[in-house]
Amino acid sequence: MNKQRFSHCFRILMTAIILAILVSLTGGATASLSSKQSSFIVQATSTDLAASLTEKYGGTVTSRLEIIHAVGAMLPDQAVAQLRLEKDILAVTPNGSVESSSDFASTPNTQVGGPGPSYPSTDYPDVVGADVVWSQGDIGSGVTVAVLDTGLGNMPALTEKVSGPGNRIIGWKDFIANSPGPQDPNGHGTHVAGIIANSQKGTDNEWNGVAPGVNLVGVRVLNQNGTGTYETVISGLQWVLQKKTQYNIRIVNLSLVAPVQSAYWADPLNQAVTATWAAGVTVIVAAGNSGSGPLTITVPGNNPYVVTVGAFTDNFTPNNWNDDYITPFSGAGPTLDGFVKPDLIAPGAHMVSVVPKNSTLAEQYPANKLDKDYFKLAGTSQATAVVSGIAALVLSQNPNLTPNEVKMRLTASALPWVDVTTNDAVYSIWQQGSGIANAPDAVYASISGAANAGLDIQADLAGTTHYEGYAYYDEPTGTYRLYGQFVDWAGGYGTWSGGHGAWAGGHGAWASGHGAWASGHGAWASGHGAWAGGYDTWAGGHGAWASGHGAWAGGYSAWAGGHGAWAGGHGAWAGSYADPSFVSSFIAGNSPDVSLSSAAISYFLQDP
Repeated sequence: MNKQRFSHCFRILMTAIILAILVSLTGGATASLSSKQSSFIVQATSTDLAASLTEKYGGTVTSRLEIIHAVGAMLPDQAVAQLRLEKDILAVTPNGSVESSSDFASTPNTQVGGPGPSYPSTDYPDVVGADVVWSQGDIGSGVTVAVLDTGLGNMPALTEKVSGPGNRIIGWKDFIANSPGPQDPNGHGTHVAGIIANSQKGTDNEWNGVAPGVNLVGVRVLNQNGTGTYETVISGLQWVLQKKTQYNIRIVNLSLVAPVQSAYWADPLNQAVTATWAAGVTVIVAAGNSGSGPLTITVPGNNPYVVTVGAFTDNFTPNNWNDDYITPFSGAGPTLDGFVKPDLIAPGAHMVSVVPKNSTLAEQYPANKLDKDYFKLAGTSQATAVVSGIAALVLSQNPNLTPNEVKMRLTASALPWVDVTTNDAVYSIWQQGSGIANAPDAVYASISGAANAGLDIQADLAGTTHYEGYAYYDEPTGTYRLYGQFVDWAGGYGTWSGGHGAWAGGHGAWASGHGAWASGHGAWASGHGAWAGGYDTWAGGHGAWASGHGAWAGGYSAWAGGHGAWAGGHGAWAGSYADPSFVSSFIAGNSPDVSLSSAAISYFLQDP
């Protein structure tokens, strides 16, 4: 072969090789594009079926979530629609994002520790009367609280017992990094746990936590940035139920939030929370920091069974109740399903607790640091922790109570905010719930009965019956109202224009308060429109979704656009939603394929 012919053949061969490489690369890019995967929660008639069907369509099981008959899964995008057509699949839901519910704004350091070994003191135990309970010998001993959050710092405030040796962090599980022992790279979980359980004494010589005698179980479900997923939180709840007898877990604290994307019963995280409640564990959750307007309660605060907590501030005057007000960031009801939320409110501003030195919060918000590992935050996360502490005091004194009975004690003992000149409510039921948390009456008052009357939790979990609440938006009057005998609740408590709650300007008091606990444990001041906290006996009893797991029998059949709330038509919805397939998706039992981005959550950036 001559040189010229060889050169020609060589060029042809190289061209063919280059073309083959290009075709291969193009094909590889196409294959990569077609195999793009996203994270989902796949629910079926059994967990095993959810797993096998996921794998049938090319998905990968990332966790088994028996608590809701589901798996966490990575699914090829093109497989999602096919998987939903399988008769044994109940729902394929995007694995939504979840985040902590605190305000990280810098605030003036008005509280610092003294010399020597003393620590900064906290006011919130006094504001809710926990110190009165301590004086009777109840500090929460014998009760374990599970904190599902960013983790727990291995710090003396959480580990040391009030008396005697031993470690109060008796259980630990990390669903983020699988660490063998307690840690909290973010700091939020430690701060929350300190509000519940801090056993150190401040400069006032009082314990800094609401229930300093409790044991703690840490379940890390949020990462160093304070975010997680439905999958991690559901896994955490499932682990709690597996360990509840071993550790005597009576309370779960969920100071975390996610955007509402569906009715409560169709949301996988809410299903897991409901299952936890049904298993005998009292679940305390945050109302969310999305603002004070109506319909701002977040997931899982929109769950009708659990105790949902909003936030108020003592306005830096813990001994003067007249200048208190509900914080502008605290979420308000009604929920999408017409339930009254929050259930009650608790201190949630300028909240002092501990965080680890090298945590994200400590490093990113140095202006919030106080003395000796103490740190100041605000949010419904912190208010939730206060109520978890009170619930621990309740169960320590009354260990045989069910979650419904604990909820009844918390709400029936709460003190509603009223105007002392008129005895009318300063805030509506959808802003303050049953009122401010009241530890002494919650623990010691003669309160009987159980909350959530009219709700069949087992039928709800089975998907045969779902519920709607008593709240609706009345178009002619432009107000939120309550159905039935509560429609004209005395004192303006059961009607709301939906505007921001006005600060009482020094004219309000917590039910004949002026710093004193109301003897009627939750009755209106002067007896005007007395209700004694009984609203929880009807919560959820108004109507029921009647036709099984994937069917809507309550009237969510048309979206008229407009105000975004109940329109007074008993089950008719007058709102709008960005995704027009929202209703049709849920009629089929499916969640819309929209991101549950944490960007949907807004925070109030100034600590009141």
